[in-house]
Amino acid sequence: MADNPVKATQRSPHLVYRHNRVTRLTHWTNAIALMILFMSGLQIFNAHPNLYWGNTSEPEKAFLSISAAQDGDDVRGYVELYGRQIDTTGFLGVQQGVLGPSARAFPSWLTVPGYYSLAAARRWHFFFGWLFALNGTLYVIYNLAVGHMRKFFLTFSDAKKVPAMVAYYLHLRKTSPQEGEYNPLQKMAYTSVFVLLTPLVLLSGMAMSPQLDVAFNWLPAAFGGRQSARVVHFILAFGFLSFTFGHVFMVLTQGVFNNMRSMTTGWYREKLPHAIQATQSAPAPEPVDAEDLKPETDNVQPEVQSPRQTTLLADTTANPAPAEKKSAEHSSVREEETEKNDEVKS
Repeated sequence: MADNPVKATQRSPHLVYRHNRVTRLTHWTNAIALMILFMSGLQIFNAHPNLYWGNTSEPEKAFLSISAAQDGDDVRGYVELYGRQIDTTGFLGVQQGVLGPSARAFPSWLTVPGYYSLAAARRWHFFFGWLFALNGTLYVIYNLAVGHMRKFFLTFSDAKKVPAMVAYYLHLRKTSPQEGEYNPLQKMAYTSVFVLLTPLVLLSGMAMSPQLDVAFNWLPAAFGGRQSARVVHFILAFGFLSFTFGHVFMVLTQGVFNNMRSMTTGWYREKLPHAIQATQSAPAPEPVDAEDLKPETDNVQPEVQSPRQTTLLADTTANPAPAEKKSAEHSSVREEETEKNDEVKS
């Protein structure tokens, strides 16, 4: 059964239930799947470390190559991009092994498997590719059903707040422009992943498959050729890597423990405004008994009023100004009567 969000107020006034079980499960499944997909994809690239536009794959027509060349007694690695060669020895193109240096586009610590095997890399890649696709489908269907998807899609009003959010992450701004569960940068990243990266990386991967090309012969043509689809797939893989770095950067700058707890248990500690914190930190008022609020009428004797006083009180309530005037006239008459009585006595 799903946890009740109302329980957040019972645990702590600062904790909120932010991520449900399905979101947490699919998040970590995607994290593992994307890591294996990226590393096994690099191993597949090592089998033919050249990229082309179009349908042909002639080495002399490659616009990007990662390889190695003999330089005297040394073997130097390089990256060649549109005819310009960049020395990458120690990083890309060559790797030192037990038998000496050998040409290898990406080093073994970056690939799955670590040893060279195109067949094994393809098995790893296809298995986790299907896992990524099915897991992502589950995530989308569930969050559409519960109405969670609309919370992290970027709108025009969110796009205007992106520079302010960048300044906040870089500690150049004290207050966050975030409104709701996700800030503008998160919405921009999630929207680009759901709308652009994921559909294109799946379609470009399918376009490279000879078996799928028989059933869907329009796929390679949509990318301008099978080799062009391979280029798009390669670039999008590093797009996912950039998204991952940005995602981890946000987690590190906004509280590792709080964000990790949110994605493992679902509970997230909200940053409340100072005014609310001050109100919550103030001592709670003592409870007041309902009996203390009752008027003390038991020991109070009702005041007996004469008929004349009752008449004056009614007149005062109905018309306060004339009542004051009559009261003054009444007082003057009483004073005159008192003076006459004194004269008679004397």
